[in-house]
Amino acid sequence: MSNRDSQAILSPDYFKHGSLVLILGVVAGFVADYLFNLTLSQALSSHEYGDYKVAYAFAALASVLILLGGDRVAPRILSGPLAKGDNRGVWEFLRFYLWIGAALSLVVIICTCAASVMHLGSSDLQDHHPLLLMSFVLPLIAIGALLSRILQSAKHLALSNLPWRIALPLLKITLIFGLMAVFTKVELWQVIASGALSVCAIIGWQWHKIRQLNLVTLQRAPDTLRGQQLLKLSVPMMLAMLITLALNQIDLFMLEMLAEEHDVGHFAAAATTAHVLPVAQVTIAGLFLPLIAPALERGEKAARTLFWQGQKITTVAIIALAAGLIISGQWLLSFFGSDFLQAKQALVYLISGYAVWALAAFSSTWLQYSHKGSYVVLIGCITLSIDAVCNFWFIPLYGINGAAIATMLAMSLAALMTWAAYYWHQVQLTQQARQQNA
Repeated sequence: MSNRDSQAILSPDYFKHGSLVLILGVVAGFVADYLFNLTLSQALSSHEYGDYKVAYAFAALASVLILLGGDRVAPRILSGPLAKGDNRGVWEFLRFYLWIGAALSLVVIICTCAASVMHLGSSDLQDHHPLLLMSFVLPLIAIGALLSRILQSAKHLALSNLPWRIALPLLKITLIFGLMAVFTKVELWQVIASGALSVCAIIGWQWHKIRQLNLVTLQRAPDTLRGQQLLKLSVPMMLAMLITLALNQIDLFMLEMLAEEHDVGHFAAAATTAHVLPVAQVTIAGLFLPLIAPALERGEKAARTLFWQGQKITTVAIIALAAGLIISGQWLLSFFGSDFLQAKQALVYLISGYAVWALAAFSSTWLQYSHKGSYVVLIGCITLSIDAVCNFWFIPLYGINGAAIATMLAMSLAALMTWAAYYWHQVQLTQQARQQNA
């Protein structure tokens, strides 16, 4: 590969712009999300705040499931044609996954409604959890995820990332303050409704920008994409993402089952504080996702150069953020209220676990784009099983600290397995190259 090819992939202007988006997305996004959670903790009791976080975790998992990985695979499929000015496949892609998202959203809503009618656990609306109401927001989340990925595929990182990282929590804060000014008590259904309204506002704005930038033509082009081939690529990515989200959320669900109600809210505050680490990792990955497929097509040298650049940026950012969080963690928790300081030790464990996994997550993404998603899914299943077993063991003994320790152990093991899988994949590629040269 020539130097010109390498520079085409590693454009200095692109990375300069992307670095600015990265800083804004992580720093300003964390501040905005933290302010939203602080506002919510003031509007609701710690018990209700924990209930909302459980419902939000449910929405995060279900929104990944209903798209079957369509949002994850978008840069892999669309970045190449869009770079050449070809937008014919975008509407076909969007239409295909919107139909899937609508159908599976309906299934989730019906199942959640049935669970509520039959009074099955926390899905019952009389049992304080607004899961049924949250399920109606799923189609909106799915649309937003797809539109954001279209912009990302076209390398419009700011338009893709910042509205969801910064504008969404700020809009929700504004609406919650409005609710607090009008009503003496803010209800959970009102919080969910205000969130749905905020999502609709961002969806409308992003769709306007996509049309303005001529990234989609509302005309069928069936020859550009094949649904079966799309699903072969996207479903493994969906499974990998679903498992990753489950690892992040399983502690909340298991604390709900095995611990005191207020523990869920305290743990949620610690998890929210530590969440800046996966946000940083995902934001950095978003900078590189539109570049991975072209780099792999150009050859081993371009791919390796891009990988190590991504890994270097990830490592520096995660280590710096983790150190800062450990130093300031107790101070950040104090904003939720004095009782939330009970989660300060759990926060240290969560920071450690999230940091180790974030360092390995770019290797996981690379394996998926290299058609080795089965490795990632297998590692995720093993990790999720370990996390669940550790939670059952540690939560009754140590409460929220036990849940955090389980997360730290599980994510550390996941990181080790991911690095081993990436190394093994590179060894295989090297052996294949030697055989071809011979």
